[in-house]
Amino acid sequence: MGMKKKLVAVLIVCLAISSLLFAVLWQRAENSKDDIRQLAQASAADACSQFVEYQANGEASSYWYGVAAFRSFEQAYHLLTEGTNKSSNYAFCNEVYGCLVLSPEKSQKHIAEIVEVMEILAANVEDENGYLRMADLRNNIQE
Repeated sequence: MGMKKKLVAVLIVCLAISSLLFAVLWQRAENSKDDIRQLAQASAADACSQFVEYQANGEASSYWYGVAAFRSFEQAYHLLTEGTNKSSNYAFCNEVYGCLVLSPEKSQKHIAEIVEVMEILAANVEDENGYLRMADLRNNIQE
């Protein structure tokens, strides 16, 4: 009986330690997701402000800073949604990014739409309406 009680006590201690470790790791993963969400949000807001500036003054540097911020947003969003059912949203972002880089003249004609989409995502990086508008934007630029 004594040996059985010691074994149970050891198992209880091991279970408690493993539960505590799991809780700590879970919390770190959640904090990491929050950090990535904040990065995506900040990058979307930066892209939006740069594209607004381009829209106002037409300076190429503002456009390209906006493109760079868009890329940061896109990559952070990809990390945020990795392994979820939101991968199609990332695909739309990636295609728009390709247009911004490879067809700047065509993309710049749609700067008002780009600003509208980025305003939505700057307010909430997980707003599905922003990604529906992103898909429309991609189609409009590619036409």
